[in-house]
Amino acid sequence: MKAKRRRFPIVVKRGSCAVKIYRDRKPTGTYYRVAYHIGGKRHRLHHSNLEKAIAEAEAKAAQLSRGDVDAAQLNGRDRLVYGRALDAVKQFDVPLDAVAIEYSQARKLLDGASLVDAARFYSRHQGSGIKRKTVAAAVDEMIEAKKAKGVSELYLADLRYRLGTFKQAFHCNVNALVPDDVAQFLAALRLAPRSYNNFLWALRTFFRYAQKQDWLSKEANLLARVETRTEKKAPVEIFTPEQLAALLKHSQAQLQLCVALGAFAGVRAEEILRLDWLDIERRPGFIEVAAHKAKTASRRIVPISDNLAKWLALAPRTEGRIWPHSKAWFFEAIRDAASAAKVTWKQNALRHSFISYRLAEIQDVNRVALEAGTSPKMIDRHYRELVTPAQAATWFAIAPQAAPNVVPIRLGSGKR
Repeated sequence: MKAKRRRFPIVVKRGSCAVKIYRDRKPTGTYYRVAYHIGGKRHRLHHSNLEKAIAEAEAKAAQLSRGDVDAAQLNGRDRLVYGRALDAVKQFDVPLDAVAIEYSQARKLLDGASLVDAARFYSRHQGSGIKRKTVAAAVDEMIEAKKAKGVSELYLADLRYRLGTFKQAFHCNVNALVPDDVAQFLAALRLAPRSYNNFLWALRTFFRYAQKQDWLSKEANLLARVETRTEKKAPVEIFTPEQLAALLKHSQAQLQLCVALGAFAGVRAEEILRLDWLDIERRPGFIEVAAHKAKTASRRIVPISDNLAKWLALAPRTEGRIWPHSKAWFFEAIRDAASAAKVTWKQNALRHSFISYRLAEIQDVNRVALEAGTSPKMIDRHYRELVTPAQAATWFAIAPQAAPNVVPIRLGSGKR
């Protein structure tokens, strides 16, 4: 069957716009001219293939009908580039100029980095599969999960303190955090190396949990700008009897007992915060530090010295905890008392003092190690010969001035 014979010029119309195709026969071959007018000026394009000429005419007619005059004037390679660009953005129904403007702005923000790489990064960290969860809700949920697993109350208390500080600093989703946020948070705390590393450990645990829950990308490394600090072994610092007496004098009643427990029984600050009155009254003459309240997770009992018994007798009784307030309030009260007493506060110095004076008093490393909840090796290495027996006698003689109507309670036979 013969192909349908075409009559020239072929007219391609779109709306009121028309583009004509003419045929030119020359000795070198047949050519087709695509002709159209813009602003009264005639434009012509030549093709050796009729199908390509028809496609060109249809494209020009479409451009002219929608007023796309600039595009209609493109020739050669520019016309090809323009067509590809239109095809690429067609599915998004966004004007080509808007696409170009947005691309330019994005490249400026990326400072020359690839826009595609940035989009891939965003997709991994913020895109599909990542669930939105606020930092506060994520912290609370993780702690509840740890509690359900049966971890120790000591571990939970530490997480609540450190991650509680973190969630108060960031009111955003977990996946909105960046490494600089975490680095600046830790720097602002101004912590000693050990405390800094403890915070770092807690945050690492939290971020790993968040990744398992898909609140944070598996590829995110929020600790990329921080690293563990070297813990320098500082020399043991202790208080003199005069400094302790001044510190006790300027402490309010509830704090006085806490200071006395550290100074005369070697109870750590963190352990004091967990003690309740039952721990003192359960075994007359002794303080019981249960395993779940001790730093070393090992139960120990500490004898109550005569002067400590007097501080206990005068201490105001509360329901439950020896220190019924917050941890932050405790350390703030300690610093205020030291300032009022004109005593430079030394970290862990109450406990260091107890061990030093107790060792000088009884000259028994193993017994002091049991009472303090540490090893004989640590006692022998750090505390031997720091003070004299005479200074120890003065230390354990520090007692409150009892009011005439106060009768010390009998706490049992825990003589030392």
